[in-house]
Amino acid sequence: MNILITGATGYIGSHLVKRLSVLTEYRVYALVRPTPVKSKLQDILREDNIIEATSTFDSLNCAVEKVKPDLVIHTAALTTVSLQPEQVESIIDSNILYGTLLLEAMIKNGVCRFINTGTFWEHMHGADEYKPVNLYAASKNAFGSIIRYYEDAHSLSSVTLKLYGTYGPNDPRGKIFSLLKESVESKKQISMTPGEQLMDLVYIDDVVTAYEKTIEYIFKRNHCPSEVYFIGTGEGLNLRQLAAIYGECVGKSPNIKWGGIPYRKREVMDNVADIRPAKEKLGWEPIYELKKGITRMLQIESRN
Repeated sequence: MNILITGATGYIGSHLVKRLSVLTEYRVYALVRPTPVKSKLQDILREDNIIEATSTFDSLNCAVEKVKPDLVIHTAALTTVSLQPEQVESIIDSNILYGTLLLEAMIKNGVCRFINTGTFWEHMHGADEYKPVNLYAASKNAFGSIIRYYEDAHSLSSVTLKLYGTYGPNDPRGKIFSLLKESVESKKQISMTPGEQLMDLVYIDDVVTAYEKTIEYIFKRNHCPSEVYFIGTGEGLNLRQLAAIYGECVGKSPNIKWGGIPYRKREVMDNVADIRPAKEKLGWEPIYELKKGITRMLQIESRN
């Protein structure tokens, strides 16, 4: 089975490529933008399995035609927290236009299975209500609407995984554990919010397993119209509790000034994944509770 993965140089995509590439039933291809910089993917995939394409229809069409994938997994995205006006065009191009051109290339080449990646930030007050936190989240939802058109007009079979807070070893994205690590190692206090926001954090290995289960699922079904699953742990801890657990794992309390900075204007305060549908339909559930995941992350990072 040929699988084409976008965003393969990103944190989620690279872990997905690494896991799937060792399984004999899959031939994994990474769709990447042309760059003179040597990609870490060359340590995982053969050169022939790294497909370069620009963000044009002709280039994407050539890539899809070359690979002839049985399935496309779309993890590529441009993420921003504090949007600047000059970033708007890039957000639209990366999160809406690129995916739409990719879908067009798929349809032209008879490729009808698609796994999309969404975000819990599309649901600021919980999964029952669409309320995007920012333009990034709104763009992801807009692309979801475009997917539904292709499902209806071209019999596309798709599943979207909406990811909650993902974490793992050697994460370059500057997320919460980077701040907590700094707060442990720094001699100065690190200012954080009052720390009452609930967070649902899911370990990278569990996230990759969710994609694996979705691959199996999408091939069992003849058609998967707009199915969406939330990928988290189903359990929430506030930031203060999270910092305390991290301190236990590293053996040193974080040096934090709570309330040193205000909450963001559109802070997500209480949003925990409902993972029951993913358990029932995909047969997936996380195996890493938070302390186990942090311990595993620290063990792997200590080897580097």
